[in-house]
Amino acid sequence: MNNTLDFDDFNVDGKKILLVTTIWNKELLKPLLDEISSHASSANVEIITEYCPGSLELAATLKKKMLDISFDGVMAVGLVIRGDTPHFKLVSRQAYSDLAKVALENQTIPLINGVLTVDNKVQAEERINPTKMNKGKEFIQSLFQMISSR
Repeated sequence: MNNTLDFDDFNVDGKKILLVTTIWNKELLKPLLDEISSHASSANVEIITEYCPGSLELAATLKKKMLDISFDGVMAVGLVIRGDTPHFKLVSRQAYSDLAKVALENQTIPLINGVLTVDNKVQAEERINPTKMNKGKEFIQSLFQMISSR
């Protein structure tokens, strides 16, 4: 039995999604964002992209933009790389908590948390590179599945 879904399994034609991503690590995230955009374009899904400074600002930016415009789904994409200080834990924990709060407060609009938390740049590149783990494809498929099941 095949438990994976193909992009053809989703009814998302003409939908509009909000993608909020960070300026911080923007160049590292580019292949992941390109992968998301490519799949959205192929499915005739409009993406509105907004930028914020870093992962801590993702939830507030999502929430503000969701008040201004109607979306069928939203996605937050960021990258937090472990350093030598406790900053990694603080940012990761707070970003995840804030995104979960936004998701629960807006249950009619599916939200995908695409914040990658990694120990180093090698791990980041493995998750971002579309020929490796391809988290961009995974994130957009998850959002498409949630939009389709509404």
